[in-house]
Amino acid sequence: MRRWTILFLLLTSAAGCRSAIAPEPKSTPPWNIARAQVVRWHADEPFFSQDFAVEASGLAASDRFLWVTSEKYGGLLLIDLHGRPYVKTIRVGVPKHAELEGVALVDGGMLLCDEAHAAVYEVLIDNEEQLFAFPPAQALPAEALTLEGVAVRGGKIGFEGIEVDDDDGTVYLLLERSGTEETGCVSRIWDLRRTNGALRSDGDPLEVQLEDCTWRLTGLAWWEGELIALRTQFPGMRYEVVTVDLRTGDTVVLLDPTKLLRRLAREGWSNNVEGIAVSGDGALWLVADNAETGVIDEPVPPRGESHTLLLRIPPSNAVSR
Repeated sequence: MRRWTILFLLLTSAAGCRSAIAPEPKSTPPWNIARAQVVRWHADEPFFSQDFAVEASGLAASDRFLWVTSEKYGGLLLIDLHGRPYVKTIRVGVPKHAELEGVALVDGGMLLCDEAHAAVYEVLIDNEEQLFAFPPAQALPAEALTLEGVAVRGGKIGFEGIEVDDDDGTVYLLLERSGTEETGCVSRIWDLRRTNGALRSDGDPLEVQLEDCTWRLTGLAWWEGELIALRTQFPGMRYEVVTVDLRTGDTVVLLDPTKLLRRLAREGWSNNVEGIAVSGDGALWLVADNAETGVIDEPVPPRGESHTLLLRIPPSNAVSR
């Protein structure tokens, strides 16, 4: 009996030691969501202030500026990062009823993806600072690039993001969702080569598995050499910033801003985040589309039911001020 008592005590003691070992801490998110800041901008054109239904869908960051696409109004909002957040409106000559969902910066200009027409346009820009100081009265020319090996129709579920690898010039083009509840849904990312006014795919797109068809990927950006995307669950349920493995399509969650975005929605800010960018200081930027509309024939947006959200989340290693 004494032997069994000793054995029991040894086993419970060992179990107690194991339970006392603290679990490994979870890795710290790269951005400090506790210090997230809603950025309020001042627009040169009142109709493109945050009180109007700007439908901001795409986002890109250069060293000096943020570029935001106003989805259905053929416009780009250029925001100075070094001074007061003042917006200059730049018109681009895209086709009627275009829906500009994504923007990527390239040498000498930018690429825009159009969901409605399943198209990609190139816009040439010589000097950002001059463009900001003196916005042109006429729309900047936008050249449609031929898509080769990309079989996508225009429509409401289409191209939602675009990004370019600065190292080799590869263009990554995102189809937000494809599939059905029966077959399962995926997001697709094509890697394309730019040649003579065309974007060419040499193979099948990368498929990123989605939990179900209420999820989608929207918006692409680069962070520390990795492609990242927004993964959202409609309508306004969940939000995640994820890395995308360009070989396998596997994803890793870097940040979950769901609680913050839901709270901001209660304060009147749109939480339909669609655009993502990382600026030179390492900050994560999110922008939200604040309207759900059909075909638009007006040159400027109406008042919105919610405000356009532009959110800056500083890197976790940033020094508090």
